[in-house]
Amino acid sequence: MNATPLLERTLDVDGHEFAPPHLWGEIFGPVAARLAEVCAPMIQATGEDYIARPGQAADDAPMTHENVWTLRHTGAPGAFDMMRRLEALDLMGVRSQLIFPSYGLWAQMLATPEGGSSIATALRHFLGNISEAETRELGFAATDEWNDWCVRTTGINPARLRPVGMLKAPRDADDLLDQTRDLIARGLRGILINSGSPPANLSPASPALDPFWALLAENNVPVMAHVGSDLGFLRSATWSDAPAFAPSRASLELGFEPYSFATLHLPVEHFLMVMVLGGVFERHPRLRFGAIELGAHWLGPLADNLDMWATTIFARRIKRVLSLKPSEYLARNVRVTPHNIVEPVAEFFTRYPRIASCYCYSTDYPHLEGGARINRKAHDMLAPLGQEVLEGYFVENGKWLLPALG
Repeated sequence: MNATPLLERTLDVDGHEFAPPHLWGEIFGPVAARLAEVCAPMIQATGEDYIARPGQAADDAPMTHENVWTLRHTGAPGAFDMMRRLEALDLMGVRSQLIFPSYGLWAQMLATPEGGSSIATALRHFLGNISEAETRELGFAATDEWNDWCVRTTGINPARLRPVGMLKAPRDADDLLDQTRDLIARGLRGILINSGSPPANLSPASPALDPFWALLAENNVPVMAHVGSDLGFLRSATWSDAPAFAPSRASLELGFEPYSFATLHLPVEHFLMVMVLGGVFERHPRLRFGAIELGAHWLGPLADNLDMWATTIFARRIKRVLSLKPSEYLARNVRVTPHNIVEPVAEFFTRYPRIASCYCYSTDYPHLEGGARINRKAHDMLAPLGQEVLEGYFVENGKWLLPALG
């Protein structure tokens, strides 16, 4: 048994960079500086002390145990200075953390103007109603800046800081492979994929994508879907155009109204269904997939659903593609992050023990949705299930997405 207390050696599979826009140019580059000006009206709509902090000159909130568990947004300690993030991780007892984009989400929305995002439409308006092609190229340039920042940040401490690189909408399978090979060669240890549309206009299960999946598996680099990176799945915003779904506040990732939260898992659930039934994890048994900040309530029913079809009327056909039950691929290859503040995580472990390896701890630091003192809340929720469940949730399961270097 490890002598170090559990909550001092956790793995966090969802953290974020979160810089105030007036510092984007200094941190990321000239495209970011331009976008900070363009995005200003939408950023102001999110309210004070969320994204915009005009008077903030540096990441300088006092680095205290209280602050890392209660302060959020761009004013949290270590929100965007990654040397200070290491100090914050020490106080939180986190050994390693995946770091997803905040600034980079604007890049992705610009790079996918056809994806149905109302924010992307607004951005095009503030950019002077430029064409979709021009919007996409600006998004690609912003994505390059994000990836450059990821490379620099990885170099600070590759074992502990794992920023996730972003793909620019690939023209074809070769372009997808070339982009991924380049990001891996530059040292990145995680890749973000858009789960809302077919990668390179191909089914995720297409043999044409096997070199892409193989490259990730051979290099132990996880591929991940994340809330906000699902553009194109629901191409129309009309579904939520009703009084009951009026947002209570604005967010880059979530609409903070019932429709957004109740549907955010649909793209990745569909994406994984295609991967599992299409034999991707059969052909690439070491492929690592993460569904991050998308909840976990849907995974058990998905496992039940896929197992049902695989063992009943399609049993003979599926045996030609799969040697395991679909739920066994989920348990082996996929990891998800429950919403600790609302989902009954303990019930997931008891209802679906065959996929208990899938559930992972995350903080979403320094985003608001992670909640305050979430480590203790999650620990107390799971403690009645015993030490094995606690070790799995806080440490062992997350190793699949945060593998040791070497």
